[in-house]
Amino acid sequence: MQKALVYAILAPIMYALGNVLLEHKFSKFNNLTILVAYGSVIVALAVIARFLTMNTDLSYNFPVGSDLWFLLALGVIFFAGDFFFIGAYTNGGDLVTITILMILFPVFASLFKFTGSFVIQEMVYAPPNLWQISGYVLAAVAVLLIVKGNPAS
Repeated sequence: MQKALVYAILAPIMYALGNVLLEHKFSKFNNLTILVAYGSVIVALAVIARFLTMNTDLSYNFPVGSDLWFLLALGVIFFAGDFFFIGAYTNGGDLVTITILMILFPVFASLFKFTGSFVIQEMVYAPPNLWQISGYVLAAVAVLLIVKGNPAS
C-alpha cells in the first residue's frame, strides 16, 4: 500500500507540471504533433525500463486472449483521452478551466465502474449510494463556481 500511495502522490505532481508546460509552451502546436512526440518518449522509456527490470521483476505477464483485447482498447481510450485533453489546450483552453474539470474524474470513473459491471462480468460494483451522488453534485457545483469565477472564462 505504501508504494501505491507514493505513486498516487507523484502522478498528479507530474501531471500538474505537464499541464503547465502544455499551457505555456505547447498550446500553439497541433495536439496530434504533441501526442506523437511525447508518445514516442513514453514508448522508448517503457521499453528501456522493461528491459532493465526484466530479470529482477518476474511479474512480467503479457496479457493474452480477452485481456489483450481489453489492453488494446485501453490504448485507444488513452489516445482519445489525451487527444481531447491536449486539444483543450491547443484550442484556447486555459490551465485553471481545464484542470478544474479534472474534479469530475472520480465522478465519471465511478459511474463507468458501475455501468461497466453490466458489460464486464468479472466486475461487481454496487450502484452509487446517496453519499456518492451528493459528491457528484458537489463536484459539478465546484466546477461551475470555479469556471464562473475564472477571469479567462
